[in-house]
Amino acid sequence: MAGILVVKIGGRAAEDDAIVSSLAQELALREKAGDKVVLVHGGGAVISDLQAHYGVKPLFIDGLRQTAPEEMPLVDMALAGSVNKRLVRLFRKSGLNAWGLSGADAGIFTAVSIGGKNTGAPDAANGGRDAGTAAEKNRTGEVSAVNPRPIELLWKGGWFPIFAPPASDKDENGMNINADEAALAMAAALKADSLIFLSDVPGVLEKEQTIPHLTPSSIEKKITDGVIAGGMIPKTRSATGALAQGVGAVIIGEYSKSGDLKELLSGGRGTRIDKIANRGE
Repeated sequence: MAGILVVKIGGRAAEDDAIVSSLAQELALREKAGDKVVLVHGGGAVISDLQAHYGVKPLFIDGLRQTAPEEMPLVDMALAGSVNKRLVRLFRKSGLNAWGLSGADAGIFTAVSIGGKNTGAPDAANGGRDAGTAAEKNRTGEVSAVNPRPIELLWKGGWFPIFAPPASDKDENGMNINADEAALAMAAALKADSLIFLSDVPGVLEKEQTIPHLTPSSIEKKITDGVIAGGMIPKTRSATGALAQGVGAVIIGEYSKSGDLKELLSGGRGTRIDKIANRGE
């Protein structure tokens, strides 16, 4: 049965051309079967490389990149430029009619600055950069509104959207959006049947084994029990929020070779999060 898929790609799956090409071929088959697909990507390593080239020290608080106004052009160059066009070319080479765009294009995303919301101490690798000063004009943002119509028009025209997160605020100033949040906001606006996070992580783990299925209630129990911890807490809670906004299921898993996407969608690997409890949950 055809549906809407939002696929977020990160980690080695996004950096290895052979892996990207395998994913593109699988998504081409999904498109031929009638699915509507949008690919969302990040590219933090490319941003950091550009910052190093220009002598800018990155600042992270609680794992989230903070973005000074003067860094926003580097974010645009890395994500909407270098990474996006590389992926567009690889997907076109695999037979998909790829069209690259970002959250700023046609006002797809409107965002607001997080300002000093992240009150934790700067992460250890920040090189002494002043977090307080960065918070004053922080261009790291949260999505406040989504206009999905440009994506829908691209689908109607037979195009395959490849989406970079950089967006704008209400005054059309640049905003840097975390790629996971961008994928969640896009999936919610499109009422996607599946939101799939592809990275180097095989899924949500318990005793080094992948948990095949979770629901909002079982997620909270496993957080309380300490099974879900660290960065997986906001990811799973965000998945719960996506379900509440109309997304059918959220799938977290690893993509390393052809066939992995099919297995993830069928429940053969990774962690599937939805509202339907399995027996025993």
